Amino acid sequence: MTEAEKRRAEAIWTYRISQEKVLKSLVEKGIFTQEHADYMSDHLFEQLNLLDVPGSHLSSIGEKMVDANWGHSPYISLTDIAREKNGKSPGYLVQSWLRNSNTIEYLRLWEKRFNPNFLDDECEKLIQTIRTSSATLTPKIWISATKAVGIESKAGKNGGTMAHPEIAEAFRAWLFPEVMLEMVKRYRSYQLESDESPAHGNEAES
Repeated sequence: MTEAEKRRAEAIWTYRISQEKVLKSLVEKGIFTQEHADYMSDHLFEQLNLLDVPGSHLSSIGEKMVDANWGHSPYISLTDIAREKNGKSPGYLVQSWLRNSNTIEYLRLWEKRFNPNFLDDECEKLIQTIRTSSATLTPKIWISATKAVGIESKAGKNGGTMAHPEIAEAFRAWLFPEVMLEMVKRYRSYQLESDESPAHGNEAES
């Protein structure tokens, strides 16, 4: 194993340990269920390129995620997340989130990166509509107008709004300040570790 491979393996396993600590804290605080934490632990880790890390392997789900260019994984129910905050009107919370301009910009960036069929011009029209009127933006309108794939909406008894994990967790962070704080803290920790790493120092010197 080369020095570069050793450093990369060490960085990923360090990330794994840090991730487990954060998820454990969220479960202890009642923000995540243990089932959801286990799901996030498995799927966040598998979205890394583990094929280059000695001693690691991908599950069958992980292999499918690597095969798909945009890292598709099972969607998470936004409706269920919203029920954790408001059991009576989860749909209202999802719509309120969609009316936030930062939400639309985030969804726009995600779709442009992973969805070649995304209609950016239609997205811009929706943004202008939200800014200039009190029109309600529902998941179905968003999907129909822009051909978005990051969010799915189903009617019926077992229906609701589903989203890719990278979108679902952004929704959770919007709903729960505790989650947002943990995400920011983890990102800051990652930044500090990157700044202090030998590889970063060598790049700065060059």
